[in-house]
Amino acid sequence: MTCVGTAKLTFRVSYVHSLKEKRSIVNSLKAKVRSRFNVSISETENLDQHKSIVIGVAFISNDRSLVEGTMRKVADFILNSFDVELIQEETYIDNF
Repeated sequence: MTCVGTAKLTFRVSYVHSLKEKRSIVNSLKAKVRSRFNVSISETENLDQHKSIVIGVAFISNDRSLVEGTMRKVADFILNSFDVELIQEETYIDNF
């Protein structure tokens, strides 16, 4: 059985004053998550709003508990490693 986990994570970065500063944070965040976890990650929405970051994350495995744990660890890692506030988290896990 194939298990696919996807997450949409919305963060507020109230201290950011420009899109250039936001891009620096997003690029660092994506690089660190990719190097630590075997997931796909991308900035997906609010690309022109400098105080909001929306990240999409995807992970595939044959073990549902691994998918659930990895998705949770990614969100926790971002919160513990970056000065961001989690506004909304939508996680979906499907079996195929």
